[in-house]
Amino acid sequence: MTSAEKLADWVEDKHKNQLIKSTLFPYFDHLNKVALMAKNATEWGYEIGLCHDLLEDTATTSTELQTALVHFGYPQTVADLITACVVELTDVFTKTAYPELRKKERKKLENKRLQTLSAAAQTVKYADLIDNVAWMMKYDLKHAAKYLKKKSVLLTNLTLGNVYLRQQAMDIIQQELLKLE
Repeated sequence: MTSAEKLADWVEDKHKNQLIKSTLFPYFDHLNKVALMAKNATEWGYEIGLCHDLLEDTATTSTELQTALVHFGYPQTVADLITACVVELTDVFTKTAYPELRKKERKKLENKRLQTLSAAAQTVKYADLIDNVAWMMKYDLKHAAKYLKKKSVLLTNLTLGNVYLRQQAMDIIQQELLKLE
């Protein structure tokens, strides 16, 4: 079993019993789609994509992730890089951390923070947005237009990642906005 396969099994186990919102699909399906999109778009994109929601949606810590990566055979420097990117992709301005802020203000601060992500983390964010847009168009058309417009603005400011994946995300958002008109 390869390091990536061991990691995928571990991440799938960490997210067991979690479903993609409004579906009966395991949440791991979303993580795997993001990972596969990011795989050839940035170094260690597959691993970062698999883990991008790990710290946010499970009880896993960054130290636990880093230790697991080394245990699965990743060199320490690679484990450090993957973990750092996952930490970057973890929401900071949450309701728990900032209960005094309204949701709109937290989202504004989070979007500003996303602009400071490394190129690798932004690349994975593009893949995440692509899969999230597909979900919105299938399961939440009521809020899709507002979501797409906000993500279009966000992508305008996320310029450090893989240019081709970014362009794909921008094109998909524009195509879906046109369908909603």
